[in-house]
Amino acid sequence: MTVDELIQRAKAFGLPITKNQFEGTVDDPVPPLPYLVYLIPHEIGMGADYKNNLKTQDFELELYTEEDGEELSQKIEEEIFPDVEYEKYSAYIREEECFQTAYEVRGLLKKVKGVRK
Repeated sequence: MTVDELIQRAKAFGLPITKNQFEGTVDDPVPPLPYLVYLIPHEIGMGADYKNNLKTQDFELELYTEEDGEELSQKIEEEIFPDVEYEKYSAYIREEECFQTAYEVRGLLKKVKGVRK
């Protein structure tokens, strides 16, 4: 499993989705809840023979909802993470008046461009 594959699954889920954060403008406001935000908060370059030819990447997917969102959360686990180990966190964000359910996946491998497969 790769970060790119998880992103494609999340996009296919059908909720509005963006990387890092929605940037609301007058012409393009932040979509109404629920929506998804994904992040790639950590990468490590690894390799051998003086070349980094692999990266390990961490992936986070955050679900924002008006209410608890447990049903939607279960669908995400079934459709996006059925074969991936993850850690799940939930919290109410008072300033935003919404709930956040965050999923963390660690250590996904990616071959670096230009490396023979």
